Amino acid sequence: MGLNFVFTIDGDWDEYFYTKLPEERRRPVLDRILSLIRAEEEAAAAVGGKFIHFAHTSPLVRDFFLRPELIAAWKRLEASGAEVGVHCHEEDLYTAWHYADPERMGPAIGGMARGLREAGLSPAAYRGGFMAFGPSVIPLLEANGLALDYSCDPGRYLVTNGQLVSDWRGAPDNFYRLDYLDHRKPGASRVCEVPLGVYIERQSLLQIWRTCRRLARREGHTVAAVLAHTYDFASWKMRLKIRAALAICKLYGTFIGSREVLEKAKEAGI
Repeated sequence: MGLNFVFTIDGDWDEYFYTKLPEERRRPVLDRILSLIRAEEEAAAAVGGKFIHFAHTSPLVRDFFLRPELIAAWKRLEASGAEVGVHCHEEDLYTAWHYADPERMGPAIGGMARGLREAGLSPAAYRGGFMAFGPSVIPLLEANGLALDYSCDPGRYLVTNGQLVSDWRGAPDNFYRLDYLDHRKPGASRVCEVPLGVYIERQSLLQIWRTCRRLARREGHTVAAVLAHTYDFASWKMRLKIRAALAICKLYGTFIGSREVLEKAKEAGI
């Protein structure tokens, strides 16, 4: 019983979002990424080293994060109790969004999940870029052995240039099993949804404290995600804020990993 958090980090870097840059300059730089991953590990040490790094894949960099140097980093994470998940930014940024197209999403999700497993890793979780998700993704996660989704941001409704990117209106703010027809409702799929509870980048420390206090007042199991991004760790101010946010969460709850989430879902009859 009680409040449980999963510390999640989306493996995105700043330049990806600067579409006015030439494509080559938008791509990640290996040494810089490796340094930021080390900073992620240092921050996660405060919560027992448990976190999920969601490895980015997109049309810009389809398999960069499967390079040998990064596979070595992912293996180091797993050996220390952390995890690596799948994070698809399947879009032509700010102009076209492909999250509802299984012909695009299938190879993107499957390619990263398969690449990680073939390297000896054990991905169990998924998050869509911009928290995008829809019912067509659920069978793809099931087919790729991804039993957990972290895309839900309750109440989120993101429309860009007239196109729907992400819709979580009416979604629960506690973990639930996804419905095959409506991802915002509890259902009978084999994928468990863990909604976002603390968004470190967008919430003040006061807001984070209030969120934790509210969630801790509930009876029964509560499981929610805490979100940061790899690019956050490039700023010393954000590194301090992340540490403070994690400390606040620790006052009210316990940090767990994917296996424990699934155990608690079973206990809760989800």
